[in-house]
Amino acid sequence: MPVLRGKLRAALHAARDAGQLRLPAGVTLPQLRRLLHRLGRQQWHVQSMRRSAQGRGVATSLARYLRGGPLKPGRLVAWDEQTVTCWYADTQDPAAQGRGQRQLLPLSVADFRQRGLWPVPPPGVPVVRAYGLYAPTQRAALAQCRQALGHAPLTSPPPVDWQPYGAPGGAQHPECCPVCGQRLLRTATVAPQRHRHPGELSQPQAPPGPVPELQEAA
Repeated sequence: MPVLRGKLRAALHAARDAGQLRLPAGVTLPQLRRLLHRLGRQQWHVQSMRRSAQGRGVATSLARYLRGGPLKPGRLVAWDEQTVTCWYADTQDPAAQGRGQRQLLPLSVADFRQRGLWPVPPPGVPVVRAYGLYAPTQRAALAQCRQALGHAPLTSPPPVDWQPYGAPGGAQHPECCPVCGQRLLRTATVAPQRHRHPGELSQPQAPPGPVPELQEAA
């Protein structure tokens, strides 16, 4: 970190002495000199690593770090091309040590795939907070910086909706409204409430229970 800090400050000083540094309006050379001197006394948090030979491993590592999977591979017990068997800890029947006893849970491939996709956030919902120039409020500044560096404007990939992949054979997904077909979003864990189509009269709520509420997407 000290070496990178010194090299960058030295390059800025050399560009200033050679007249290659264009200062913003209202900034003088003494002000720049004081700024570089003040930055030289601050700690710079830099993570510099050797460049990877291929990007697949880097993408896999970042994906696991940013958002883990819903089920660890060690919990998978068997698979016969029709049924997936995994184990879970039954907290309702704890063992002598106070931990839940392991129970086997057989699921069809379609049910296992749908349960595995439940933690995937809906399209458009951010799960990683961006900061600096990549913050949502700095899009204009990011576009200006990319233009100054000769880079193409930053484009967002189209959102991927997992629900079409969760229903085998094009069947109706269980988290879609059976009346209008709109995708439903899980918003909270409240008392169970039947999804109402717009225009229906409200119905009394059922007794409270840990069932996620589903609302129609806008």
